[in-house]
Amino acid sequence: MRKLAPNLLLQRLAAPGDIASLICAALEQEAMTGQIITVDSGQTL
Repeated sequence: MRKLAPNLLLQRLAAPGDIASLICAALEQEAMTGQIITVDSGQTL
């Protein structure tokens, strides 16, 4: 994965803190339902 990081759009891997921040933000949304959120540093754009 570390070898792949320079080829990603953000040029870094997602850290555990990035995932935790996203989860907290999603939990705060009252109107969000049925979403699939991909955290992959831009790999699937």
